[in-house]
Amino acid sequence: MRTEPLLAEADALLARGRAQHAERLLTPFVVREPENVGAWHRMTRARLDLGDTAGALLAARAAWNLDPHGAESLLWLSAARSRAGDHAEALAAAAAACREDPGNPRLHNRLARAQLAAGLPGEAAENLRCVADLAGYDADLQVTYGQALFAIGRPLSAREAIGRALTIDSGHAGARATLRTFAKVMRTAVDAASLARAADEFGESLRIHPGRTARRAGAGRDALAHVARVSLVWFLVALAAVGAVQAAGLLTVPFSLYLTLICAAGVAGCVSAVARPPSAGVA
Repeated sequence: MRTEPLLAEADALLARGRAQHAERLLTPFVVREPENVGAWHRMTRARLDLGDTAGALLAARAAWNLDPHGAESLLWLSAARSRAGDHAEALAAAAAACREDPGNPRLHNRLARAQLAAGLPGEAAENLRCVADLAGYDADLQVTYGQALFAIGRPLSAREAIGRALTIDSGHAGARATLRTFAKVMRTAVDAASLARAADEFGESLRIHPGRTARRAGAGRDALAHVARVSLVWFLVALAAVGAVQAAGLLTVPFSLYLTLICAAGVAGCVSAVARPPSAGVA
């Protein structure tokens, strides 16, 4: 099997928010080719998207063992460590990745996300202060910068950063979700003291405490999408079965039943498409 098409298919699945399909695709491949670092990177991302922290750590370690100085391997090791609440290791891996490739904004974004998860929003904002200007094309980084700014009590600057992210990508899921969170938190901010409390609460919401796994964004929508997909399959099976019974002359099926099954399948298909959360990236 050629490696490039399979990894490209995994990338496409992950980009569409179909992490379960990506993991299913990659599992037999990493068994056959356990030395493929890129496959382990994608497996780590898929398992992080699925909320499988232990599995993500195993995949990240496998990649890191094969490529201990690779920036991408260090990035995914840091992401998995952050999710597990192992902040010292996550920060060390992210910092090492930045040293390996200091001009890569994704790595600085990962370091900032590790700092936010560790409860260090001031360090995250300082880390991204210069990088955000240089990487004006990176929407993910602008979102992280906005979150760090809000967590240190600078809501106007934070909104500006999120605005830049939406200018880069008007449909960026993380930017839109962050703006909604800002609006919700700011309802309670009526003076300096309440603004400081709102900022602290927001910063705390970004933290991942050791031993406590972060709730995956979009998990409820992902579950709804799964139920809708299963329902769609059963509606289509029922429609085929009714058609077969009608064709065999065993039973006269009323047109209303056909119409009901077709409408139900259509609704299930629409819910599946709408409910599936877009990939916003975990690194």
